Amino acid sequence: MAERVIAGVPAAPGLATGHARLLGTPVAAADAAPLAPQERAGEAARAGAALAATADQLAALAAGLRAGGRDDEADLVDTSVLMAADPALLARVQQLVTGEGLAAPAAIAAAAGEQADLIAAIPDETLAARADDVRSLGRRAARHALRGDTAGALHAAGDAVLVADELGPADVAELDDDVVAIALVRGSATAHAAIVARSLGVPMVVGAGAALHRLEDGARLVVDGSAGVAVAEPEPARVAGARRAAGRRAAVRERAIADRDLAAVTPDGRRIAVLANVAGPAEVAAALRSGAEGAGLIRTELAFLDATAWPGEAEHRRMLSPVLAALRGRPATVRVLDFGGDKTPPFLRGTRARGLALLLEQSPAALAAQLRAALDAGRHTRLRILLPLVRDAAELEAAGRLLDEAVAATGAPRPLLGAMVETPGAAVRAAELAARADFLSIGTNDLTHETLGTDRFGGDEAVTHDPRVLRHIAACAGAGRPLEVCGEAASSPLTVPLLIGLGVDELSVGAARVGTVRAWVRATRHDEAHAIAAAALSAPDAGAVERLVSRAASRLELLERGDAGAEDADRLGRVVPVRS
Repeated sequence: MAERVIAGVPAAPGLATGHARLLGTPVAAADAAPLAPQERAGEAARAGAALAATADQLAALAAGLRAGGRDDEADLVDTSVLMAADPALLARVQQLVTGEGLAAPAAIAAAAGEQADLIAAIPDETLAARADDVRSLGRRAARHALRGDTAGALHAAGDAVLVADELGPADVAELDDDVVAIALVRGSATAHAAIVARSLGVPMVVGAGAALHRLEDGARLVVDGSAGVAVAEPEPARVAGARRAAGRRAAVRERAIADRDLAAVTPDGRRIAVLANVAGPAEVAAALRSGAEGAGLIRTELAFLDATAWPGEAEHRRMLSPVLAALRGRPATVRVLDFGGDKTPPFLRGTRARGLALLLEQSPAALAAQLRAALDAGRHTRLRILLPLVRDAAELEAAGRLLDEAVAATGAPRPLLGAMVETPGAAVRAAELAARADFLSIGTNDLTHETLGTDRFGGDEAVTHDPRVLRHIAACAGAGRPLEVCGEAASSPLTVPLLIGLGVDELSVGAARVGTVRAWVRATRHDEAHAIAAAALSAPDAGAVERLVSRAASRLELLERGDAGAEDADRLGRVVPVRS
């Protein structure tokens, strides 16, 4: 049978292969004849007991996650505990049993489905994604009512790809090591289940549609969570490639942990700090295991994408405390709320402003509250405050005054203040910004698209190694302040040599990339990288830059793969462009 490519949406990166494990909902009883009146009271009690037992089971799961230091995932599972104990859900389940004669499993699934449909109808993509959690709870409780437990429901033998309509965070959090990937008919990349999958490193594709319904249990699948596709009945070569990729990822993780005490210093003595981009303590823990020196970017806005109003000081403290506690004594770079664009909560729908301008224009008080919370929660870290999408010195000065007021209010030491350079205009004013900031941080994703005139949120391709972008980075490097890069270019084999050569001081990358980037620094001579970068600044186009850096990039790719027997490949000059 020819292989079939099923397109979906990327939710958690990685490549894996296994046999499909189809997860269904035990609602066949919904089609059965109604229960006899004398049976309904007992069945209603059984349904209530199933919901209660499910709540207890989820609470135990959350406690186990929290004991293992996975607080973010535990918080998500706790939400499902509250759902299971919802009196409105129980009342509707019992009504379906006693009034319509549905069996307990069918009544639970139907009542949860009704609640999920109401949530999904909300005209907001992020909020509607929470419907997945309600349906997941319904499936779990319905299985409990049907069989008396849920043990083994999600544990596949051998390498398994879990295939389902939807999953909740608890479903993903309890997967054992046999489940190598997930493919969902529906779902969202912003849903809680996807958040947990990313934190666990399980490749995941969502929104793949009804094509997944046509799979047979046990069918071979390859899941590419980075590209957002699942391949059914894949060719042997594709399966072999996925297995090699999975093996390389495992080897890279093990090597990163083994080498975490080695300094990130080039062979000719140039030290580069490698930090992590994080949103929760689980990512911090993973990054530190691989040798991260701290956090170069704490994305605070991701915790508030469902918010219906500006978060207050207490809410910020609750979000920041577990993250900053894990960074005691280390650099902790708190980026203040970077709302706007594809990160716009419901109460800001329709606004065109972004980043620092949005905060200063709409709610300086909200910014002040976040600054006080960060200062208070970060007293035991080497705290740094990072301002997103800074346009000019006036914005930087306004935020600086608010920071001074927060320092006076809390009595905390004044942290370093950084400005994110994400537009060509800001790059041109790099020296002006540097005169008022303690450090600069380049968000290469926005800077690249803004410089090249492409649409980041529309999916347009853009490459950071374009000479026009590199000249902006060089201007920032020459501004006389420490320079960090925290976009995707900081972990690309094609751009890391260029960044080192241009004089970047810090690279902040995803937790899973920390060990790899640290190894790349140790394998890159600064003098050679500087020569390549100098030539790249005057190159005619991105293609010419790629040819200049191809040998160095290929060497880093081989290092990441650990492919010592393929040294000749670094003479081929073949580099796959990395989207920035």
